[in-house]
Amino acid sequence: MSQTRPFTDRSYSAFLREEQLMGGRCDGCGSLFVPPRALCPDCHGDAMTWEQASGRGRLVAMTRMAMVSPGLADEGFGGDRPYCSGVVELEEGPRVVARLAGRENDEPDEMEVGQEMLVGFEHHDRQTPRLVFRPA
Repeated sequence: MSQTRPFTDRSYSAFLREEQLMGGRCDGCGSLFVPPRALCPDCHGDAMTWEQASGRGRLVAMTRMAMVSPGLADEGFGGDRPYCSGVVELEEGPRVVARLAGRENDEPDEMEVGQEMLVGFEHHDRQTPRLVFRPA
């Protein structure tokens, strides 16, 4: 599914509010980037087309975090309740860095490299939701 919005952070945030994971496909070389970029690092082209990603992928790397941002601390994460951040390789190829949410109470021990993941959107009183991935 392609869209005609301008390639700006504001447009990407609008897609997230609509719970759509969108990337930018380079019209010159066909590379796909999530999040989107205004300039292709592969061919340096600037002609891009929005493309919706499936939201399905595979966990390729992860780390457990006990030092947290104020927003995550407000949600109860921290030294006694760590969370995981990971890299998910989407079915379409791009790799996305996001927080990982477990099946129950965000338990980091439920995550394994190679695990199938699905995109999610956490709203927590923010104007733009936070992108997360959960086990499929």
